[in-house]
Amino acid sequence: MSAVLSGRRMAETQMTLTLEAFAPSDTPTVVNGQETFPGTSQGTTPGKIHGQSKLSAQPYTRTVSIGGADVPIVEAGLHLPIAAPIPTAGEYGKGWEYVVIGVSETDDPALLGRRYLVANSPAMSHATARRLDVAEVPR
Repeated sequence: MSAVLSGRRMAETQMTLTLEAFAPSDTPTVVNGQETFPGTSQGTTPGKIHGQSKLSAQPYTRTVSIGGADVPIVEAGLHLPIAAPIPTAGEYGKGWEYVVIGVSETDDPALLGRRYLVANSPAMSHATARRLDVAEVPR
């Protein structure tokens, strides 16, 4: 077994959250005067939320506008298995979102119900996990 495959298995053991993935629809609806594109469920996947490093001098370098507010993007903030569907990035209401629908006993229960908008889905060779740049959608 290669070191990459071994690393993937190890990374997946730490993906203890259950996330429901939503791909944007092409048909807009208007809710409270704001046009949104309700997502279509793509099923569930295990995952892990990874916060920005506290060692970084400038932890947030980019933002995305969500509901008129600038929200920081956390680089590599959401980890998914490599086998998970490849999401596309987009602006609020037009990009993939992941919702935490299940937590394990080792996870912070405050993660339950949180939503994350995919801002970028970088790819790399020899990856042990799919690491997505995300912004948390305010509740």
